[in-house]
Amino acid sequence: MKRTLLLLTTLLSISVLAQSEKPKTLIGNDPEDISGFGGVLFSFTPIDGDLSTLTGGGGAVLFDNTFFIGGYGLGLTGNHEFNAGGTELTSSFGHGGFWLGYIIKPDDLLHMGIDTKLGWGSVTTKSRDTNEAVGEDDVFVFSPQFFGEANIAYWFKINASIGYQKTIGVDNVYFDAGDFDGPTFGISLLFGWFN
Repeated sequence: MKRTLLLLTTLLSISVLAQSEKPKTLIGNDPEDISGFGGVLFSFTPIDGDLSTLTGGGGAVLFDNTFFIGGYGLGLTGNHEFNAGGTELTSSFGHGGFWLGYIIKPDDLLHMGIDTKLGWGSVTTKSRDTNEAVGEDDVFVFSPQFFGEANIAYWFKINASIGYQKTIGVDNVYFDAGDFDGPTFGISLLFGWFN
């Protein structure tokens, strides 16, 4: 009788322990493991040899407070002005698309992560005198980054990133293929629910 009672108690204890532990998964099963954020993005990168600023925004769904997937949009602040053969020209540049990333140790006050932006956009060149378009290229932009991030509040983070911007599809008489390629530095202000 004692053996049977001991055996039943042991089996019941194992059953309770097995039910209380969740298996480790890539994306959590608990709805609380899914949250999101949105924010303002600033990116500084050389364009045609000049340091330029792109501003925009983005948002993403955050899984298990570590992996995120979403979208973004960035556009050149102001226009890039230049002279070609005595003609005054101005160019605009913008792109948007997918934003993917992974945050390392997100519960630490200061932590790191990696992300990449994969987007489509255009480079449009116009005459400054007539405002007539004299060239337009559809482009694909790939921008991998490494970032450091600070948890300011449970609903607000600031991050700073360094990376590289590769732009494919620039092909006109005013720009070379590499004029929109180069190192990037970014600042992001992110608002959301960070579990």
